[in-house]
Amino acid sequence: MAALRSMISRLSLCGVVILATCCMCAHAQDDHRFTFNAGAGASPLVGDISTRLDNGWNATFGGGYNFSKNFAATIQYTYNGFGVSQRVLTEAQVPEGNSHLWSLTLDPKIKLNSVGKVNPYLVGGVGYYRRTVEFTQPSLVPVTVFDPFFGFFFNTFVPAHQVLGDIRQSGIGGNLGAGLDVKLGDSGVKAFAEARYEYADTGSIPTRIVPLTFGFRW
Repeated sequence: MAALRSMISRLSLCGVVILATCCMCAHAQDDHRFTFNAGAGASPLVGDISTRLDNGWNATFGGGYNFSKNFAATIQYTYNGFGVSQRVLTEAQVPEGNSHLWSLTLDPKIKLNSVGKVNPYLVGGVGYYRRTVEFTQPSLVPVTVFDPFFGFFFNTFVPAHQVLGDIRQSGIGGNLGAGLDVKLGDSGVKAFAEARYEYADTGSIPTRIVPLTFGFRW
């Protein structure tokens, strides 16, 4: 879990750096071919999975190509974090739990209006999804800490979550939705808001969510 969180942090940092670089270059080139985006929002669950997991959040970033003024396609990475319902924790006889779903998809986008400040669009995607549910319990982990004031090392304990077990399921999934791009002046940067319906074939209980995402695009 720690390795996954580290990977997500590094990927998110890369996305922020890419977006910041694009924003600085946008003044020099308005009619660009390459496109990048980053965003975050809420991920409500629907269907049977909503009785097993708790609603969560999402973070996403991607990059792609503008084939024309009305059509683009991106490779999109998305991470959704969820809780585990008390019903499931009681059934499993464990004190705590968490869940996440990440995906890597190819997302075509059709722009319904390429002129003006507000540009509505349709977007979809298909790709690989992986859902993980972890059952945990509070614990204390021994660590060695250096005290710079006294100049020596000492052993102590810090709170942590011990993983008792996990369930990992992968499958193909897809999504379909719509959104709005809003141009921010003449910079070439746009703010966006979108909603999608996502389905992932993750075992006997598929994952269905309706993420609401807000972010920036260049």
